[in-house]
Amino acid sequence: RKLRLRAVVPKRGERLLFCDHVEQDGERLFRLACEHDLEGIVAKRKVDPYLPSQATWLKIRNQNYSQWAGREELFERERGSDPDFQVWDGCVVACEGAVV
Repeated sequence: RKLRLRAVVPKRGERLLFCDHVEQDGERLFRLACEHDLEGIVAKRKVDPYLPSQATWLKIRNQNYSQWAGREELFERERGSDPDFQVWDGCVVACEGAVV
């Protein structure tokens, strides 16, 4: 999956960026995302398997993201239900005890 993603996601883009695994410094990555006014980061435990029918990732949102207006509505429309993500004030809770 990672090889396929690398092939189709541009290295430099406006809306989506490919990022190789980050096994440490998850909090630093999140701070950098916030400093650059990005929506947030997505994390999952390295040992968790990929299950197409069940999302095991966490979407860690930047509370100060400047373009929130209308974002929740778009997310709900795509999934057809309420958003299935967590909202964190920071990365500490999300990254604690997990490899991201």
